Amino acid sequence: MKELLTDFSVDLRLYFFYNFNMAVKDSVSGDFLPDKKKILVIDDDVNVAILISALFKKFNYELTPLYSGKELMDYLKKSKPDLILLDLKLPDINGLDLCKKIRENPYNSDIPIVILSGVAELDARVDVIESGADDYITKPFDVRELRARINRTLSRKKVDTSLNPLTALPGSPSIEEFIKTRIKNNKNFGFAYVDADNFKSYNDVYGYARGDEVIKKIAEIIISATKKFSGEDYFVGHIGGDDFVLITSQDKTETVVEEVIREFDSVIGGFYSEADRKTGSITTLDRQNKMKSFPLMTLSVAVVIPNKPTHYAKIVENAFEIKRYLKSLPHKKTSKYHKDRRINE
Repeated sequence: MKELLTDFSVDLRLYFFYNFNMAVKDSVSGDFLPDKKKILVIDDDVNVAILISALFKKFNYELTPLYSGKELMDYLKKSKPDLILLDLKLPDINGLDLCKKIRENPYNSDIPIVILSGVAELDARVDVIESGADDYITKPFDVRELRARINRTLSRKKVDTSLNPLTALPGSPSIEEFIKTRIKNNKNFGFAYVDADNFKSYNDVYGYARGDEVIKKIAEIIISATKKFSGEDYFVGHIGGDDFVLITSQDKTETVVEEVIREFDSVIGGFYSEADRKTGSITTLDRQNKMKSFPLMTLSVAVVIPNKPTHYAKIVENAFEIKRYLKSLPHKKTSKYHKDRRINE
């Protein structure tokens, strides 16, 4: 393996110094995605990781070299890359096992993974695909081929309709599948349905572009809070619009929700003009086409802690009941949550 890596390092150096102009020409012709993508390169050979990073930074990629499975898992607790380029053999874990571990976490399960392998046999290639990787390439290789595979994998991710296009979070089918799997495996969990109050009126006054920024901020807050208190045992989904779902362990659910509410209430004022912040409201047409004053946005969070649940639909039904109750509260100036402990069936 070391010999293969050494050969690869030499090949890559030669390619980098002698074929760089050709590669630039290829990139200008459109052979890469226009948006800057965050890519992790995990390889225990420092030369390989650094050289790949140096080359691909020229093609509108933001690459970060890492050198072990532990470094990768620590990174994923704080941030989410657009793609992972993963060597098959690492000092602390087999690349296939690491790939499976990444796929086990619902939040990270959609990250595209391309495996770097020094083995070309059929069995090895099959193992790579079965581990959950999206693609593989054998060493030594032509960097243009690697770039083409990366672009193809990123393009597939871009058109994945199971993810919300604004937040890139899993949608309703994935949420339902995750909960049904937890129920099937008899794993307890806490469920929280997060909905923004007065979001429509905000859109009417400030426009959809500003509304999208609010949605992305809500997603960011939920993800950050859930990660902070849940470790790797969590799920965050985006049903659509201003509706989100977070799932974590029962003992952490309320702590996460309280953090979400605290953070949202502390930042939401920044999305309004100074005048609207002072009055604490905005004025626009209501659904009956009459002028009405609406308070600044808050969150209504329905928390369901099911005891031995058997039906996904029952959890959602109870969450909707709580949400309706919270939204009916008069003169609500801060975000609220309410917990339901009724599910025993």
